[in-house]
Amino acid sequence: MNSIAKELNEVLQGTAAAGLLSGMGKEMFFPKGIVAQSAEAGQKAKKYNATVGMATSRGVPLHLDSIQQEFPGIESGAIFPYAPTAGDPKLRSIWKDEMVRKNPGLQGKDFSLPVVTAGLTHGVAIVADLFLDAGDTIIVPDMFWGNYRLIFEVRRGAKIRTFPFFSESGALNLEGLEETISSTPGEKVMLIVNFPNNPTGYSPTDTEARALADLLTKTAEAGKKVLVMTDDAYFGLFYEEGTCTESLFSYLADAHENLLAIKGDAATKEELVWGFRVGFLTFAAKGMTGVQYEALVKKTMGAIRSSVSNCSRPAQTLLLKGMSSGTYAAEKEAAFATLLGRYRAVKRVLAVYADNQLLKPLPFNSGYFMAFVCQGDAEALRLHLLDTYAIGTISIGDSYLRIAYSSVDIEDIEDLFRTLYKAAEEAWN
Repeated sequence: MNSIAKELNEVLQGTAAAGLLSGMGKEMFFPKGIVAQSAEAGQKAKKYNATVGMATSRGVPLHLDSIQQEFPGIESGAIFPYAPTAGDPKLRSIWKDEMVRKNPGLQGKDFSLPVVTAGLTHGVAIVADLFLDAGDTIIVPDMFWGNYRLIFEVRRGAKIRTFPFFSESGALNLEGLEETISSTPGEKVMLIVNFPNNPTGYSPTDTEARALADLLTKTAEAGKKVLVMTDDAYFGLFYEEGTCTESLFSYLADAHENLLAIKGDAATKEELVWGFRVGFLTFAAKGMTGVQYEALVKKTMGAIRSSVSNCSRPAQTLLLKGMSSGTYAAEKEAAFATLLGRYRAVKRVLAVYADNQLLKPLPFNSGYFMAFVCQGDAEALRLHLLDTYAIGTISIGDSYLRIAYSSVDIEDIEDLFRTLYKAAEEAWN
């Protein structure tokens, strides 16, 4: 094992993170190589800096004017150079401030400075690398984003274990989760929660969120090492009173010494910049010190360095400018109002079809999506909608059809859902 990795492991000794690291996680480190030496030279090499593999002219990045002109008002140094491995320090800082503003429960709690990733998917993959070995079990609800299989099972050789997301009454199935946790062997409990959920569009109520946090805390109190990653891809899009508007990360950040909470989020949906591929990872565990958080960040930087090297500089620059704008808050409110209007339009049209047994909506209150339980074959309906009506939807297994109403204009919502019910009758009768 590399000596730097050993040093980081020693710093983390006794923390929840140390007991949860995978074999790769224990081996991971950020090398004192080109990147580290270049950063040091950036502070001291005032005469010549011959470290970074980047072309410059009089200290300015050599660049093509045809590209520079597409970024009016932004200097070349904020576009073309490599970004720091952990991300632009100003962006990391402002994102942390926004996290606390959006999650008041984090006020006064200790957690790491967010690390920039190449989108939330990359963040999930980094967590898998650092904490999952082949054969390990990770718990997810049965309604989950399909990419988890590629990340956890195909890339890492771990096993996904599911529990029914909803109880028979349509509430978050905490009893099912508790049974799954208690029957999962080993001293580690690892799970990922995604609220608002993809594909259902459901977020827990305030009561459910606190009960979920209590369940996970009690698991840690019983002596298990617990890892909880919150996939907050659609965070902030909460449409109903009583829905928990904070990330579960807020409740778990200082829950117990045996519990490591990891917040995975991104500018992707929150800031409406899907193609920017800028995400963030933030770590929290009761009792962890700033030095220990930095050690875990260094391991995360090693995972970034060994995969994508660093994340997009222009995307980070543009995001930072947008978040620093005086119109930022108003623009976010306008975007939220647009999605809220579409959500309410969906609710209105579904009420008209409340007695229809062919398509039964699962509970939803947030995010981009809603999903139907299908009386007939979901894939057959998907193909019929596509071939006959030129309408695209997503089938999930044989029983579920996901509708991304986020991508349908409000004036088209009624026609879309009327056609869905009509097509179901045609496909299955």
